[in-house]
Amino acid sequence: MTKISIVTPCYYNGMNLPETYEVVKRDVFEKRKDLEFEWVLVDDGSGDDTFFQAYQLQQKDDRIRIVKLSRNFGEFRAIVAGLSVAKGDAIAVISADLQDPPELIPELISSWENGNAVNLAVRGGREESALKNWFADTYYRLVRRWVEPNYPKRGFDFFLIDRDVAQKLVEMQEKNSSIYLQLIWLGYQPKTIEYTRREREKGKSMWSFRKRFDLFVDTFVVFSYKPIRFITFTGFLVSFIGLIMSIYYIIDKLTHHVMPGWTSLMVVILLLSGFQMVMLGIIGEYMWRNLDESRNRPLYVIEKVIEPKKNQDEES
Repeated sequence: MTKISIVTPCYYNGMNLPETYEVVKRDVFEKRKDLEFEWVLVDDGSGDDTFFQAYQLQQKDDRIRIVKLSRNFGEFRAIVAGLSVAKGDAIAVISADLQDPPELIPELISSWENGNAVNLAVRGGREESALKNWFADTYYRLVRRWVEPNYPKRGFDFFLIDRDVAQKLVEMQEKNSSIYLQLIWLGYQPKTIEYTRREREKGKSMWSFRKRFDLFVDTFVVFSYKPIRFITFTGFLVSFIGLIMSIYYIIDKLTHHVMPGWTSLMVVILLLSGFQMVMLGIIGEYMWRNLDESRNRPLYVIEKVIEPKKNQDEES
């Protein structure tokens, strides 16, 4: 029988899991009884009762497997950890907060059964504030312009892929990266299904400003050479402007015998110093990521995998 895995990274989702389970059971498991399912819940070092809630669900449903990471590694690494242990012929990735609709999974499965290795549930809209929508749309416009022109216009967090594709993502082992950009980078022609992302109803999002900023930097540093190209171009531009200014001041001094004032000198020094610090920061971001990759540390550490009782009985 064909087996489908659902991978869900969990971080402070204890409040969401019981309701999410009921939706997944009703709209996925019950609708495709011809398939075998497993639901891989990855506890990404949560500090609430996420692990307890996952364990409680496993006691009443032997389709649930629990992967507990030793600490918080971040959503990207938690997803890769889930993909690495998933046993399905196809693997879906969806969050635990019901902002992405699990009821679309059967449609994604049907698309996979029709021969599409990569199936994306892309956002057509968002039930969120105008400010959040603006920031998100701006980010995705920049991604499409400077990083990956084939990236969906309003992004995606929810997808279903063939096992072979999942294996390629696991084998990449890139530390500061994005699973979504990696998936587009692989080059498969994705089948897309559009939906409206819901507003979060329960719990508090742990997607902090710092994590958003890290994602923004990783997106443009890991997947694009253009920041370095920008440094080169700007360096030439500043040098050219400096040459023109030097010629102007030399001619001005020879013809008018006027010593340039301290104000203009300080403005130039401050502007150039600020520019140099920004450029050094961008180069430093690249160097840090090279160092992080060279240390060859694992992407994540799995503390334990808790199999359902049925699997334990079969192994014994």
